[in-house]
Amino acid sequence: MPNKTTSSLEKIGYIKTLPKNSDINEYESISVKNTNGESIVLYRFIETKTDLDDTSNFSNSLEVFNSFL
Repeated sequence: MPNKTTSSLEKIGYIKTLPKNSDINEYESISVKNTNGESIVLYRFIETKTDLDDTSNFSNSLEVFNSFL
């Protein structure tokens, strides 16, 4: 794989090796092939997402449900 392609993946956060003592479940991985046909695995940290409070969503759903009764 040309360095240009690898660097573009690295620009968006992919790394070639995992840091020491890191949990593999915290990383997503992709497998790409270089021009020689060799498979390379790249890893990117999964960003933690905050859970949204769905109280307003529930209220809206309840109103729609009640409108069909």
